[in-house]
Amino acid sequence: MPEGSNPGPSIALCHEWLGNWTGSERTFAVMAEAFPTAELFALTVNPELGFPSDGRSLTTTFVDRLAPLRSARALQLPLMPLAWRLVTRRPYDVVITSSHACAKGFRPGRTALHLSYCYTPMRYAWLSSLDRRGRGGRLRVLGETYFRRWDRMSARWVDEFAAISTCVQERIRRFYGREARVIAPPVNTEFFVLAAEPQERGDFALAVSRMVGYKRIDLAIRACSKMRYPLVVAGRGPEERALRTLAADLGGNVRFVESPDDDALRDLYRQARVLVFPGEEDFGIVPVEAQACGTPVLAYGRGGILDTVVPGVTGVLVAEQSEKALASGLEDILNRPLDPLVCRRNAERFSSDRFVAELRMWVREAACARGLDVDPG
Repeated sequence: MPEGSNPGPSIALCHEWLGNWTGSERTFAVMAEAFPTAELFALTVNPELGFPSDGRSLTTTFVDRLAPLRSARALQLPLMPLAWRLVTRRPYDVVITSSHACAKGFRPGRTALHLSYCYTPMRYAWLSSLDRRGRGGRLRVLGETYFRRWDRMSARWVDEFAAISTCVQERIRRFYGREARVIAPPVNTEFFVLAAEPQERGDFALAVSRMVGYKRIDLAIRACSKMRYPLVVAGRGPEERALRTLAADLGGNVRFVESPDDDALRDLYRQARVLVFPGEEDFGIVPVEAQACGTPVLAYGRGGILDTVVPGVTGVLVAEQSEKALASGLEDILNRPLDPLVCRRNAERFSSDRFVAELRMWVREAACARGLDVDPG
């Protein structure tokens, strides 16, 4: 930097954990690109992830240095507030936390301008009914009580919230008593595109997901089997064996594709007649990727999907999370030709460029109100 130049406000970017390339990790990577001079923090980092830090160091907490804890999320959880409190004492002018658990407890965020990009208020505390993993037991109830108190308290350290969807915006209002602007996460609409040459769609439905219970891939299998319609399930996870057994027991025409790379996934989106999305998600990047490739969506009409699918135009939303409702919706969408170009145009509303522009505008406006001039560089 030239001598005598003003380096501008110091910025810290903090994320929960960087484990796999799920939606929040991809979003944080774009945030890091949007603020190339910011210092980066994470609770833990999977060394095999290859996070693109652009030469910057990525500081982690003490949890990351305890090998048995690095991938044991249930054991990490009670330590997270302490880990974020101890990670650094360095002051910053602006702290941006990328949070769905405890990152907003980052100690410098208590004195800096603290902006929290919220994927959801902590599921463990408020939304255990949506996620069936780890439910039940007295310890679970005690943990929920503790984390609700901590989550409400740590929300006081945040100057402004942004939410990934109107669904999460409403949760922030309900659980924290705070308002939030909506900034939808980035979707790679430059990669997930229509095929260069028009091609005939295959005669199958597609489900793309981690195979965990709350994603409800079992309902996609049951609905397609009921309709005797072929289904491709792309992904992997702890429920895979049970889902394969279910498909075999039902005698459905179900093909499993384990962990397709991006090119293979794009081909599946382009070939499928419909994406089946039976879970309730905070936002849901997969349905936007599918629409970007011209594929309509059949989904349970709750959560973030209400922001991303236009009923009767780019997909069909069903009112019940059930086999019967999804089967009826599948019949409807197969008999209702939806324009791939309209699906594509709808998806373009969620591009990475749009995300960067809205994120930078939010940070600039909040900083300006505090007398800071933030230049993303």
